Amino acid sequence: MKQNKHLRNLLYALIAVLIVAAVIGATLLADRFNNKVSQQISRKEAQELVDETLDSLPNNVASSAKYIRSQSKVTVKEVEYGTEKDIRLSCTYETIDVYNTIKDNVNDLLSIPINDPVTGRPKNATKVMIELEEKVQGLLENAAPITGEVEIVIYETSEGLKIHLSDELVDTVFGGILSAREVVENTTTITVNGKTEDIKNRTSLRNGCIDCFKLVNYDMKKPDTSSFIQRTWNSFKDEFHRNFIEENRWTYLAKGLGNTLLITLFALILGVVIGFLVAAIRCTNAKTGKLKIANAVCKLYLAVMRGTPVMIQLLIIYFVILLPMGVDKFIAAVLCFGINSGAYVSEIVRGGIMSVDEGQTEAGRSLGLGYAATMWHIVIPQAFKAILPSLANEFIALLKETSVAFYIGVADLTLGGLKIRSITYSNFMPLIAIAVIYLILVLGLSYLVSLLERRLRKSEK
Repeated sequence: MKQNKHLRNLLYALIAVLIVAAVIGATLLADRFNNKVSQQISRKEAQELVDETLDSLPNNVASSAKYIRSQSKVTVKEVEYGTEKDIRLSCTYETIDVYNTIKDNVNDLLSIPINDPVTGRPKNATKVMIELEEKVQGLLENAAPITGEVEIVIYETSEGLKIHLSDELVDTVFGGILSAREVVENTTTITVNGKTEDIKNRTSLRNGCIDCFKLVNYDMKKPDTSSFIQRTWNSFKDEFHRNFIEENRWTYLAKGLGNTLLITLFALILGVVIGFLVAAIRCTNAKTGKLKIANAVCKLYLAVMRGTPVMIQLLIIYFVILLPMGVDKFIAAVLCFGINSGAYVSEIVRGGIMSVDEGQTEAGRSLGLGYAATMWHIVIPQAFKAILPSLANEFIALLKETSVAFYIGVADLTLGGLKIRSITYSNFMPLIAIAVIYLILVLGLSYLVSLLERRLRKSEK
């Protein structure tokens, strides 16, 4: 019956996963085939959107860029609807030849004195820009006019209609403003009074000239026209690739997981040895009244280990005790978690031994066995069977407790995830990955414990 119930629950879970996958798949498929805009606009509305977008480009302090915009005009002639949630505008434009004007006069623009006449210090980019503004605008007023045709694309996004302002489009309708900036940026020598000067290191001089043409508020990337589910999925894929696939950053988690499992294994062995030893001492004292001093030491050990946080124990064991002795941090982590786990294992074992009926001990003694032989051959096997599930749960708790090992610099699973987080500045993916890996490990161990418990119950029958 229980096995059938387990299979039924597994089937329900599988059906739920399939339903969710089907809903997501259907949404993505519908979005893929529904690639037409949901609203239509008139030519007048398109013109207003184009003018508003272009007006927002010049920086507030870039007077030359503002002047170029005032001399640039884009006229929408036709509106067509595409198949990628796009609206394509056939336009004509009128502007001035910014590129050739700046290229022909770049030597004159960059030949201004670089030192401030008052302070004698090199001018910063802002002062250079202020000094060049009038000069640049005077050149632009005499620039030749340019006309032509251009296609502007509007995309329907979750935030409304947006124009795709590529660098090529902006450069075209603003008379080569971006190309002119590149000319200034790439000019490394000028001629002054017949002499060639190297201005490669005069960054503020070039930046000040470039700031005269500064543009803002546009991104050359194509606007995202996908649905919410698609955007979420694409964002998830990009984050996953950036955090784990790029530069093989997943290896931080893999190496950390290996160290976590090794720490858990060695600490487990140490904890079992200590736990059984302490339990034997305390049970012997309870049954025979012997080993009083050892029993008192065990009680003190239990009080300290169970009464203080494991993280504080780890810091004290490593930084206060072992670091001055030159002991490796990995060994310090194993010792700390093993000693801590031993306290809990001892109480589990002691409870199991004390739960065995006293008649079992008397039966062993009546057969001529000594106290130690009776405990080893009769009491402990019965107690071990009873405490095995509790011990397994303690091992699961030990695995999770090792997550604080990174506090002393051990390259465990947690530190591996934090290393990725420090590189990508992403919080969600690395931390969730750590949690998921621990969850998978714990669920796997919990499942094994449940199998063990069922097997023990069957054997009792």
